[in-house]
Amino acid sequence: MFIISITIRVRISMSIFRSSISPVPAPGVFLVSLGMLACFSIPAARGQGVLGIGHEGSRVQESIPVKVGIGAWAGYDTNATTSLNGVKEETAFYGGRASLRYAYVTSNTRFDLRFHFTGLRQEAGGGSLDDMIYNSRLRADLGHRFNQRVSMVNNAMIAWEVEPDFMVAASSALRDDQYFYFYDRAAVWLSLTNRLTSVSSYAIEGVNFESDRLARTEDRVKHTFGQQVRLAWSDQTSLKAEYRYGRTNYDKARLDSNSHYLLAGVDQQFGNAGLLTFLGGAEHRDYDVFGADWKPYAEASLLYRISDATTLRWLARAGLEDTEVAGYENRYSIRTGVTATHQVSERLGVSAGVAYVYSDLEGVGSSRDVNESGVQAHADVTYALLPNLDVSAGYQFTSYGSDDDDRDYDRSRVSVAATTTF
Repeated sequence: MFIISITIRVRISMSIFRSSISPVPAPGVFLVSLGMLACFSIPAARGQGVLGIGHEGSRVQESIPVKVGIGAWAGYDTNATTSLNGVKEETAFYGGRASLRYAYVTSNTRFDLRFHFTGLRQEAGGGSLDDMIYNSRLRADLGHRFNQRVSMVNNAMIAWEVEPDFMVAASSALRDDQYFYFYDRAAVWLSLTNRLTSVSSYAIEGVNFESDRLARTEDRVKHTFGQQVRLAWSDQTSLKAEYRYGRTNYDKARLDSNSHYLLAGVDQQFGNAGLLTFLGGAEHRDYDVFGADWKPYAEASLLYRISDATTLRWLARAGLEDTEVAGYENRYSIRTGVTATHQVSERLGVSAGVAYVYSDLEGVGSSRDVNESGVQAHADVTYALLPNLDVSAGYQFTSYGSDDDDRDYDRSRVSVAATTTF
């Protein structure tokens, strides 16, 4: 059965559209490696997902003193619960929001810290959720050059959320439960020659759900070790080959596994306007309780500055996943998403995007296979009434379906907000 999930969102913010594409200072070969990639980190709020793709270090261009934002928002939700066997319930909601931003930039170091928090109270509905729901993300991005040969990057995120995000791909596809998510990736870049670079990386990722019902099948931690070799083919193109080893440990579910990745790809820079990254190959996954198998794996990203006012970002990944696998032998998914931001004027900014996911769940023994697919779309508008006061409006629509009819749902949400920054 074909499944569609669409989410549309509207928000207005002035600062998020003023992104620069100039690379982080980096020695020699890093012009087409660390320097190119470090400038293309993405905003903390959305599109992270599939978190390690085309995301190295920090793109912040200048130091920013601590800025704090406080605001309120309200809206209407046509389906407050999308949990299994949940009853569709319409509800009004209202709550508060807060943000924090800090950046530190020197000739050798870039550090960017972002925190976003929203809390809402639902007048009705919610199903398995509490009346009070929280969504918060803390993001920290770091790039540092030790000397002419050695640099390092680190990207980290901590989240306490309830909303499903198809491009993070860490939680259930249903709005079902509060969950804690964390991700951290560190990499050391070593210039071996003027054209050859070694990149050694380690990443840890985990999720923990509040309810025992989901914790029994979803709580897990994954460790990934990577070794990449990069060849600067030209000042715009880098070829790369990478080996990864991953180990996934579930708290209770019998789905622990070892993974080996053999990958090759290219990074292509388009002057100072954009960067395209691609890695493809195969993953060999060996479950402790199932057999081993080879599956295709690929990841790609594009960040392109169309003009000084418009930026486009695209992400894609195809491969085995660890989310909602219980009851099946494996889940193979294709995820892709694109977002665009445009600064209409000094006061008005808009953004929009769409994400698509298709999943094939392989049944165990005589169990049937299940197919799922979904689309999330969003559009945001923000207007600066005053230098420190923004107002915003938003609309969202979600539709999700599955061969398992209990997972089908439709959802619309409209919201307005006001935020002051100091």
